[in-house]
Amino acid sequence: MADTLIRSVHSRVVHDPARIIDSQLDGVPDSWRHTMQLERPAEGINICCMNGHPGSSWAFEAEGDPAVTLAILLDGHMEAGVQDGAELAMGAGQVLLMAVGERARGWDVLSSPDDFHLVNINLTEQALLGLTGLEMDDVLGCMRASSAGMEHVNACMVTMPAFTTLQRIAGEITRCGHQHRLARRAFVCAKVSEALAAVLDQCTYRQRNLDSRHPRALPSDRSRLIQARTLLEQQYARPWSVRTLCRAVGLNEKRLQAGFQTLYGHSVHDCLTRIRLDAALTLLSTGHSVADTSQAVGFANVSHFGKVFRNAIGITPKRWARGQQPRD
Repeated sequence: MADTLIRSVHSRVVHDPARIIDSQLDGVPDSWRHTMQLERPAEGINICCMNGHPGSSWAFEAEGDPAVTLAILLDGHMEAGVQDGAELAMGAGQVLLMAVGERARGWDVLSSPDDFHLVNINLTEQALLGLTGLEMDDVLGCMRASSAGMEHVNACMVTMPAFTTLQRIAGEITRCGHQHRLARRAFVCAKVSEALAAVLDQCTYRQRNLDSRHPRALPSDRSRLIQARTLLEQQYARPWSVRTLCRAVGLNEKRLQAGFQTLYGHSVHDCLTRIRLDAALTLLSTGHSVADTSQAVGFANVSHFGKVFRNAIGITPKRWARGQQPRD
C-alpha cells in the first residue's frame, strides 16, 4: 500500500514537517490550506493546527531529518507510514507519536467528509533536547518498550486514545492566539512539553504493567477497555462506578480493573478523577464558577471537589480560576 501511494504522489512536492512554514505551504491543496494555522514558537518546534472542512482527501510524501512528531487527531481520519517500515490508520479521538532517529521518508493521507481537526507537533532532534532534556534514543527506548519498533529504519510509532489531558492541551494551543507574542511563545512551548510528557507517561505505564506481576488484560478485552475509557472521557459527569461501567461494556470487575492498570496505568476511579480534573481546569480557565464546574464535571458537592482539586493540583479551584499557578 505504501509503495503504491508513494508512486501516485511522486510528482508532487515532498513536505518536510520541520520546514513547512518556510515553504509557505507550497504544494498544499487550497481545500486544505485554509484549514491550517502554522506556528514556530522556538527554533525546531513546528506546530500545524488544522481545523475546517476540506471536503476531500490529501495524500502526500514527507521526508525529514531525525524528529519527534505528536499528532492529536480530534476529528477526521489519518493514515501514515514510514518507507520500508510500519503503516497505520487512525480515526477521531486518537493520538500518534512517531520518533525517527535518522533521515527518513514516509507518507500521509488525511481525509474527512465533515470536520477535520488535528494538532500536529514536530520537534527536531535539537529542539527535543533543548525543550525537554531528552535524547532521541530516550524517546525511542520508551516507545519501543510499549510497541514494536522499526529498528531497520531506526523509527517507532505508537498510537493511543486521545485522553482528556491531550484534548485539553490541543484546545489550549489552538485557542491561545489572543496572548501577547512573547507570552504565547512561552505558553505554547510549555504545552508541547506537557503533551509529550503525558504521552511518554502512558508508554511507561504500559511497560511497567507488562513487567509487573499484576493480572494482565486479555487481548480480547482491549476493544472493550478502550470503549470504557471513551465512555469516561465523553460522559465524565455521570455518576460512574466500576459496576455500572462493567455493565456498559460487558466486562467483569476483575478484568476491567486489570485492563485499566495494564493499558492506562491507573484504576478506573483514578482515571475518572484525572479526566474530571482536566475538564475542570479548562472550565475554570474559561470563566466558569467553581460551583458550576463542580457540577459539570460530576462531583457530588463543591466541598469534595475542592478537596480533590487542591490535593491533585496544589491550589484551590478559586485560585486557579483567578489565574494563579501552583508553586510546584
